[in-house]
Amino acid sequence: MSKPVSRNLLTRWSRSEDSLVRVFRNSSWLFSAKGLGAILSIFYLAILTRTLGVAGFGEFMVIVGAVQVLTAVLKLQTWQAVVQFGVPYLLAGQDRAFRKLSAQNFWIELIGGLAACGALWLLLPYGASQFGWSDPTVTAIMGYGVIVFLSARSTPIGILRAQDRFGGNAFGDAIIPVVRFAGALILVATLPSMTGFLIVWGLSEFISFVVMWLMVWRRHETDHPLRKTSATPAEPPSRKEFLAFLLFTNLAYLVSVIRERLVVVMVGFFVGPAAAGLFRLADQVANSLNRLAEVFARPLFAELSRLFAIGQTKELRTLFWRSLRVSAISGGVLFLGLLLLGKNIISLISGPEYLAAFPILLLLGAATIISLAGLGLEPLLQAAGRARNALVARVAGLIALGLLMAFFLPSFGTLGAAWVMLISAILTSIILFISSRSAIRQPRQRLPKSPPS
Repeated sequence: MSKPVSRNLLTRWSRSEDSLVRVFRNSSWLFSAKGLGAILSIFYLAILTRTLGVAGFGEFMVIVGAVQVLTAVLKLQTWQAVVQFGVPYLLAGQDRAFRKLSAQNFWIELIGGLAACGALWLLLPYGASQFGWSDPTVTAIMGYGVIVFLSARSTPIGILRAQDRFGGNAFGDAIIPVVRFAGALILVATLPSMTGFLIVWGLSEFISFVVMWLMVWRRHETDHPLRKTSATPAEPPSRKEFLAFLLFTNLAYLVSVIRERLVVVMVGFFVGPAAAGLFRLADQVANSLNRLAEVFARPLFAELSRLFAIGQTKELRTLFWRSLRVSAISGGVLFLGLLLLGKNIISLISGPEYLAAFPILLLLGAATIISLAGLGLEPLLQAAGRARNALVARVAGLIALGLLMAFFLPSFGTLGAAWVMLISAILTSIILFISSRSAIRQPRQRLPKSPPS
């Protein structure tokens, strides 16, 4: 009896159209990639910290963080626009319009990447003088930045998510930690250096970029599972609507990256590479929780976009509150695990010399988990066409972070910076929750209703 029951449950799971089940089903694909990435990242993080030392690791993370900040400033993230405006096209069977939208977003992303390359070339001499980088290191940094900037990964991510092809998305994501792990092992067996690790990190981005586009170009079913046979044509967004959505989602992304990465760069510049190393180690462990949040949030955004597109108001509200409860409970469990096992995790990964990062880990973990508890808030606002509200919340949190950082960082060092991150996360989540409650009361519909017969 057990085999038929199990088979029946698997069939119901794979075919269910319940919104939360769809989110969890798509999350399972991403979780496989993120789970693999989390496991492998523990190993290559251990190699990084133990071979480069506290100061060297901090310096490496300052470089990576600075490149990520430049990426967020100049290279536009387009996947949300592809999902937001592409899902209605797919629902209505307008494949040509979807391809045109995807091509448009690709060029937007690539032009931003070229601008980021120019900015890095101008700013790199200042960083070299600040940290005393050698010419080979400067060359490696420039090469790493160019690869990251020109690898247009956001557009194919949006295409795969809009088409409900999260398996291909997961495979492309999984390539990055696999390449980094393999490259770190090779470096340990030969001659580990900062230049070598930068080459490996850049190679992982490039291979993932190639794999993502191969997944997009793979032959897939013409009859898409989300497609409605009786759907009327979807109206294309106006230029103003498209640009406003792209602007606000990218500004929100920029604020998020600045909050997560620029703080590490600031600690490195004002306190020192060793302090940045401790801070980044704690941040890296805390961000493993954030990866779990992304696993759930990204399919949630795609599902919310679908519900807004077809006007399923009741189901939309139900999904929102159910996902909020799930994420809040998960966050509490994760923080308890961090409190009990945090010291052991740090010691296992990097050695006892990094145990000073444990208090920082608890504060950053709490900040991450507060964001995790409300992970459905920002995707809801973006899917509802209220990306501006999400941006306001992020900007308010960033302003609070900047003002408090000016006082806490000089006086309390890395621990003060961690407290500021926690306060900023609390403020941002409160504003997002207030805006989200308003959004679910007045959802908008993107697909026009069929005319009366």
